[in-house]
Amino acid sequence: SPEYQPSGGGRTIGYLDVSTTFDPKTRTVFLNVLNRSQKLDMATKVENVEGRIPAVVDVWELNHPDLKTTHTFGSDNKVRPVLKTVNVAPAGNGFTYVFPKQSLTILRMKLGQ
Repeated sequence: SPEYQPSGGGRTIGYLDVSTTFDPKTRTVFLNVLNRSQKLDMATKVENVEGRIPAVVDVWELNHPDLKTTHTFGSDNKVRPVLKTVNVAPAGNGFTYVFPKQSLTILRMKLGQ
C-alpha cells in the first residue's frame, strides 16, 4: 500500500493503521482501520485466518471532506458516523474493501464455523 513520509524526514509510514478485536463468545471480529491519506481511497484485501467470512458486513464509518471541521455548541451534526451494511464477495479467506480517504472505519463481521 502507498506510504508517506512525515514532514521533517524520518521513516515512511503506511497510510492505513489497523487493529482488530475478536469476541470468542459471539465469534465477532471488529476490524478498525484508519486511512490517513487526504487524497487516496485504499482498496485493501481483508483476510481472515480462521472461520468463514460472511457475505454481509456491518460498517461504521467516520469522515468529512474538511479535516478542520469541528462540532460546536448547538451544531453537533457536522461530523457524524455513517452506519451501513454492505455485501462483500468473500473469496477464499478474504475480500476486498475500499477504505475512504481520511476516514475511520470499523467493520463488524460475525464469523461462521
